[in-house]
Amino acid sequence: MSSVSPDPPDPQGGGAASRPPLPAPPTAPGMAPLPASEPPLARQDGASEATVAGNGVPGHSSQRPRHDVEEPGWSAWQGLLGFGAALLGTVVLGALVVGVVALVTDTSLRSQPPELNILGVVVQDFVFIAAAVAFAAITARPRAWHFGLRRTRFWSTLGWAALGISLYFMFNIAYEALVEPRAQQSVADALGVNDSAALLVVGGFVVIVMAPIAEEFFFRAFFYRALRNSLARRFGRWRGAVLGAVLTGVLFGAVHFEPDAVAIIPVLAGLGVMFCLVYERTGSLFSVIALHALINATAYLTVAKNSAPVALGFGAAMIAACIVLPRMLSRGPAPAAA
Repeated sequence: MSSVSPDPPDPQGGGAASRPPLPAPPTAPGMAPLPASEPPLARQDGASEATVAGNGVPGHSSQRPRHDVEEPGWSAWQGLLGFGAALLGTVVLGALVVGVVALVTDTSLRSQPPELNILGVVVQDFVFIAAAVAFAAITARPRAWHFGLRRTRFWSTLGWAALGISLYFMFNIAYEALVEPRAQQSVADALGVNDSAALLVVGGFVVIVMAPIAEEFFFRAFFYRALRNSLARRFGRWRGAVLGAVLTGVLFGAVHFEPDAVAIIPVLAGLGVMFCLVYERTGSLFSVIALHALINATAYLTVAKNSAPVALGFGAAMIAACIVLPRMLSRGPAPAAA
């Protein structure tokens, strides 16, 4: 039974049914009457009615989504706890996996061979990705577009990526001219990329393919966004983005610390800041994965002997994948501009 009260009787004796209907609003000649308003779509998976399409998939609405509700509300504490959990998980799980493999293969850990180092790096990459997903799930069920795995406007994304990499190279050239760092990271030696052709290929895959994916997924897609969200609530969107980028960049440089390569930490920190700002402007994780792969491929050329086919092959494949794969995904809600 309807809960709506009937209209009162007409003073002239007629009921509500005898009352003439209200006229339709006027329209310009040749235009169809305006459709009746529809109730807003229900929110699904944390998305607003402006971001939920008629087919139930976020991001297919013809209207521009509202920026205040389109992103998961991760907070800084999630990012910081996620980082701590990733470090602890890397140590514990890495030691367990490497120890078991060494025991089965009767390999001495005193002179840890490159194969075990490669295994440790692979475990670390998977642990960091798992930590990001696990701590992101505290707020809402993780979606691909939450982490920037989404389709964006190609030329706009390419422009911001080109600007970011250009500024980084300018900073790098200026820093080397002023400081003249003579240190290099020893990761190539640890992976044994100069010991055999097989290790050269496997090492190239770890450095150029796996590292960009895992590090950008954790540091840019999750950690930076969680930190930026909290800082933006206190300092505003722009300041929060800049502060979040700087702090994430410093942490990114610190995790690459090596006693013999302290002088290049500022360069890596600057690289991390650039990745954050490109990700902020594009909303696409593919853009920074491609830049990271490009830089790692360039570095691999300088530290690994006869590595041109490997570095160029993996580097080109990564860039191509970062161009093609987004075309296969939905846009998702548009990124909030800082």
